[in-house]
Amino acid sequence: MIRYVITAVLSLAPIPALCASKAVPAVLRERIVAPSPQMSLEDLKVRRRFGVGIGAGGALAVLGAEVDVNLAPEWSVGVGMGTGIDYSTMMARAKYYLLGDWVSPYVSVGVARWWTDGTGARSVSPAVLANRFLPQGTDLRQGFNCYLAYPAGGVQFMHPMGIAFYVEVQYLFRLFSMANGTYAGMGVNWYF
Repeated sequence: MIRYVITAVLSLAPIPALCASKAVPAVLRERIVAPSPQMSLEDLKVRRRFGVGIGAGGALAVLGAEVDVNLAPEWSVGVGMGTGIDYSTMMARAKYYLLGDWVSPYVSVGVARWWTDGTGARSVSPAVLANRFLPQGTDLRQGFNCYLAYPAGGVQFMHPMGIAFYVEVQYLFRLFSMANGTYAGMGVNWYF
């Protein structure tokens, strides 16, 4: 199988020709999605259900890894683990897409946890954590634990090859204290 991929790359064969080639095993031919005007975003989301990627900002604070599953063309669920440099993060979310041709706006709801058992840092970022979610005078050496819930709105571009880029804005609420603030995130996923 690797030989076929290398041969295709070296020969610079166009993807439709590669898809039609009898030299490529049928299993691999089914996984290659050639861009075509006939394929819709709905078809692509049914065909490529599982995604892995990275996210920056948003519920993952600074940077993190995420997994996304398209349950239906309009619905997906995802989880992720990340870092705020001096603390850890994790999140779970659900998205509802308003399907377009290749660009889709969406709304989302999710939960997140930002925590540390203690850090030697004098301050933490993002500013929404330091200024809104942590009480004034919090000793970061003692650690903190923030449970968050949020609605979000964003837009996703999904290329026929399975690469998806998204940007979103979130309104984060700290549970149990209802401190709140806005934050934004972006990321890229590869769906297979």
